Amino acid sequence: MTISRFASVVLAACSFIACAVDSDPDPASSSTTSEVGGTPHFDLWQDGGSHQYYFHLRAGNGQVLVVSEGYSSRTDALGGLLSVLDNGGNPGRYAMLVAANHQSYFVLEAANDDVIATSETYSSSSAAKAGITATETAVGAYLQHWETATGARFDVFEGSDGRYYFDLHAANDQIVLQSQGYSSKAAALNGTFSVEDNGLASASYRVSPASGGGYYFDLVATNGQVIGTSQVYASQYDAERGRDAVIALLPQVQLL
Repeated sequence: MTISRFASVVLAACSFIACAVDSDPDPASSSTTSEVGGTPHFDLWQDGGSHQYYFHLRAGNGQVLVVSEGYSSRTDALGGLLSVLDNGGNPGRYAMLVAANHQSYFVLEAANDDVIATSETYSSSSAAKAGITATETAVGAYLQHWETATGARFDVFEGSDGRYYFDLHAANDQIVLQSQGYSSKAAALNGTFSVEDNGLASASYRVSPASGGGYYFDLVATNGQVIGTSQVYASQYDAERGRDAVIALLPQVQLL
């Protein structure tokens, strides 16, 4: 989730996010989370008409800073999102441009010069530069929040085998579900969405005896693929209680 091609998509992107030119967004007001009482976050959704996936990066005050183009899969969109996090803290990855209506905007580029995300239009280049600063700050704040989070959450990480995994943590920080290995961080992050997609129904869980004694449960997708596996419990009853605890936990967990 992966990087987009810029080419002629700027006008489409501006149309998609309703680039308002009557009044500039206020990027300066979103420069720190303490000023606005919130943490920067991403919105990820699928368009009902095109069925493509998009994401926004929002500042702590809710202001949209950059928007992606459409992706054919959720995993690809998540790859683009991760690329924003990889590149968005580097001032050299931003390019200032002028739209056909003479408004200023900026794009965030990867190291290969592919465009990852595009801003709204601004009435002046100074306002667009402030938008770049706000985006850099939002990326830094998001990464800090992600790396220092505790309590109920998903933790995505690279294993010693070079594959990527996720753990689901309860509010007390205990790991209650562990994933299989994935070939990329984006695929592992998509796995956390699969937990949310499938994990609220008890019918999606399979409780089984463990080879060394006790019981565990798997969360299984509709295609039969195992999404996550629990620890081993002393009894079937305990495993079923653990399953029910995961079902109750999931609505409390923020994905992005």
